[in-house]
Amino acid sequence: MSSSANELVPSEDVNLLWERACSGLASGSCSLPVRNLKDGDLERLVPLVHSAFAGTVDSAPLETWGRKLLAIVSNQYGPFLSTASFAVEMPSSQLAGAILATDFALYKAPVIALIAVAPGTQHQGLGSYLLRRSIQALALEGFPNCRARISPGNDASLQLFRKTGFQLCRVELNESQQPGGRQAVPPA
Repeated sequence: MSSSANELVPSEDVNLLWERACSGLASGSCSLPVRNLKDGDLERLVPLVHSAFAGTVDSAPLETWGRKLLAIVSNQYGPFLSTASFAVEMPSSQLAGAILATDFALYKAPVIALIAVAPGTQHQGLGSYLLRRSIQALALEGFPNCRARISPGNDASLQLFRKTGFQLCRVELNESQQPGGRQAVPPA
């Protein structure tokens, strides 16, 4: 497998996921306050995610992001893992970044359902810190590994997940255990 961040991943193959062990990872540090997501954050998450993905392959209208985020925190992609989902606040009380994790039965492991960093704080290590912190929280919960689905063409996410030790793997999806007809978690 090529180590290029531009490696093509077939978009039609939903069995290809990114995976890494939850153990053996230091979180590093963050200069901004990091906390678990709380009630009321969803309203603030929507514009953050919308702006973070604007102009990328994962760009979507504000309303679409609102529905996707609500689906994630409402357990439509498996139980929402609040202990492994975090928000970073700037001194202005705006969100600088967030990560959401679920225990998605279809993927047979917890999944990083979404990670987003505000455009003004990108490329400063915040996404890496959030991803590492979430993986550490999953390890503390006893999960041996975690997974993610990355949209083909989302080079920034691909680079972030690779840098954090994720590797492409084929997973036989557990379709019989997924209620509600959800076929895949939105790309992280």
